[in-house]
Amino acid sequence: MNKIILWEPQPKQARALESAAFELLYGGAAGGGKSVFLLADFLYGVNRWGEDWSGILFRKTYNELEELIKRAKQLYLPLGARLTDKGRMFVFPNGSALKFRYLEHDGDVEHYQGHQYTWVGFDELGNYATDYAWRYMISRTRSPAGADCYIRGTANPGGKGHAWIKTRFIDDFVPGKVYKHLDPDTGLSTTRCFIPSTLDDNLILMNQDPAYAARLKQMPGHLYRALRFGDWDVFAGQVFDEWRRERHVVKPFALDPGSWKKFYSFDWGFAKPFSLGKWAVNAEGRMVRYGEWYGCARDEMDTGLRMGAEEVAGKCWAMAIQEGVSEMVADPAIWNRIDAGPSVADKFKAAGFRMIQANNDRLNGLAMMHQRMITDGEDGFPMLLVFDHCHAFIRTIPTLTPDEHHPEDVDSSLEDHAYDEARYAIMSKFARNPVSALRRQNGAWEFGSREKWDPLA
Repeated sequence: MNKIILWEPQPKQARALESAAFELLYGGAAGGGKSVFLLADFLYGVNRWGEDWSGILFRKTYNELEELIKRAKQLYLPLGARLTDKGRMFVFPNGSALKFRYLEHDGDVEHYQGHQYTWVGFDELGNYATDYAWRYMISRTRSPAGADCYIRGTANPGGKGHAWIKTRFIDDFVPGKVYKHLDPDTGLSTTRCFIPSTLDDNLILMNQDPAYAARLKQMPGHLYRALRFGDWDVFAGQVFDEWRRERHVVKPFALDPGSWKKFYSFDWGFAKPFSLGKWAVNAEGRMVRYGEWYGCARDEMDTGLRMGAEEVAGKCWAMAIQEGVSEMVADPAIWNRIDAGPSVADKFKAAGFRMIQANNDRLNGLAMMHQRMITDGEDGFPMLLVFDHCHAFIRTIPTLTPDEHHPEDVDSSLEDHAYDEARYAIMSKFARNPVSALRRQNGAWEFGSREKWDPLA
């Protein structure tokens, strides 16, 4: 008997189809074969679970849904499935069924209250500005019969949902690795995985339409990087469009105390995250963010730990002692006192730090940060480098956009805490006069002033 091959997965698609993760994001670039992956992934449970296998697949608009149904007909009808429900549901001979629905607004997902599905899919998840629809449908993904349950999404960088998708699946994730996740609200333990796919992984499209890659090149630079290479650090309107993970993020290297001056920068937060930046600067003026402590609730965006200042100060000082750090540049606002009690700065002084009020010139601070990112040293590396374990900085800096009313400044309503303390560090005397900072640190004053050096001077 001759076999008829309706569709054969390419390597990245096959890898995604084999994943046992409960939550999976597939794609990340144009031409990666995302939609057909979803259609094939649903077939996993058709023969295994029969009528106990039911799914729902969402698109943003009805027109987009029509295109998806058209592709599904090519794959499902030869397998014996039939279209019902006015052409919006495929029912297989053994009772398995997949609904196709459009979901225009995040809140429209509430129409599915009381429903239950073993498989849920979102094609082009980046069209949804928040994670509400995704999280809501997780609660609808269950099986009284004990069938396996999965939720699947596809996305490209740069959509309305760029930030939350990047946080949930991209940042701190090794592609292809399955991570365990414990939801702090529900106590539900699940697994997550991101499998990237780019045009290079779609050999069929590359062979059938070799000019497609060239056509992508005609798009604006940020869109080309996003859609051609699946770069999640770039999107239209970002402040730091010069940021390149491949240039600015490096593996940790030794910081010789004789060549590098270390200090901390700090932005206080209670309901919002606090951010501690650990910095080293050399005589050339290169700055390295070698560590950080970001006070953000786990798996939450822009939500603080609500930890008291004394506790935070104590933990920061414990790290500082081990690293030979005594100075902290911090937001001038933490010197303000409420009633007669000690200020936040007082509590850090009590812990042991020499506290230095930061220069809070926002416009010059932003300009200087731009300058350090775009300027290379004599060795060809940028003058601002970040160790690869500084996840908060790497996650939040590329997502910052300009203030609507003051385009020359960053929108302070965004998650800008790591940016603010980085700005304090860059505007500090340590960074602006690195040779003096090293002289002060090493006690080598023979070629400079013998007066006590003041970083605020």
